[in-house]
Amino acid sequence: MTTHKVTSKQLALWFILHQLGSAFLLLPGMLASMAKQDAWISVILALSGYMLLVPMYAALAKRLRGRTFHEYLEKVLGKWFGGALTLAFVVGYPFFIFVLVLSDLSEFVTTVFFPETPAIVIQAGMLLPVLYALKLGIASIGRAAELLFFVVLFLFFLGYLSLIPGTNPAQLLPILEYGWKPPLHASISLLAFPYVETAFLLFLAPYANNIRKWKSLLAGSALVSGSMFLFMTLLSIGVLGEALVANMIFPSYTVVTTISYGDFYERFEVIVGVLWYLTIFFRLTLLLFVTADGLAGVFRLNDYRSLLIALSLIGLVLAGSAQPNAVFFLNTLKPWPYYGMTFGIAIPLAVLLADIVKKNGKRS
Repeated sequence: MTTHKVTSKQLALWFILHQLGSAFLLLPGMLASMAKQDAWISVILALSGYMLLVPMYAALAKRLRGRTFHEYLEKVLGKWFGGALTLAFVVGYPFFIFVLVLSDLSEFVTTVFFPETPAIVIQAGMLLPVLYALKLGIASIGRAAELLFFVVLFLFFLGYLSLIPGTNPAQLLPILEYGWKPPLHASISLLAFPYVETAFLLFLAPYANNIRKWKSLLAGSALVSGSMFLFMTLLSIGVLGEALVANMIFPSYTVVTTISYGDFYERFEVIVGVLWYLTIFFRLTLLLFVTADGLAGVFRLNDYRSLLIALSLIGLVLAGSAQPNAVFFLNTLKPWPYYGMTFGIAIPLAVLLADIVKKNGKRS
């Protein structure tokens, strides 16, 4: 195992940036389409539900005891079943999302900024710094997250605080007009995208310098990203209204185009573009690392870096046919809770229970 270590703070900031990623642009529209003006309540419900899952992820991380997640699965489930589960997990979950994010990236950039640019050029342009960062190692990515998180935070508040004067609180009323069911339904989607992706951090646990802080790391990162989700959802609906937000593909981007004070304090959509690009970079690095690290364990490779270029090329090919447009992507989010929670909750919980039963059996 590599001697490269990342601090708890660096991991938390990296995961916050990962969580923001695609959700930053798509979340308000996704939630408003289900919960209407109560979309903001969905964020609170999703955060509350996630906090109930934090002890499970923390318990798993502590049980690794310095082993990789793949090694832990082999110990609990046996060599063949553990290897097969690792393979199915990394290909079916992080790598699948990696392909979708690449496609989502090119869709946004070609729709908003460069309509004539081939999608593969945009995707490859993002993958080059991702590959370079992963070649340097996760310790370097952790330091970059520690530095750039505050840039993202500054850009976020610079853009969205400017929306407050144009917000109409009446757009958020009436509260719970259709009862609790719509916001509860929407909260399940938010829990699945992106919160249960916490399972990816189990692949980073062996590289953490203090596993005892895992629970506070997970809870803290979720509270920060959740607060940002809540803030931008409230402002998006408060400025545009739930009907417009629900029918927009990128409402978080569209809403900042309304900022204009005296014809000189404007063009904040550029800020949102930069902000999103930074978060997507950290999202792709985590997804590609988890995939490469898991596969390296399955195939007994000494270093995950040897798989990076091959996985990136496969991802580029698949991203070209993964989804024809952003509308198709939004439609794929409808069944996503079942898919995401299978990998992000059911599998980790089953492994944890299997380990507990196995240890109790040995003691008896």
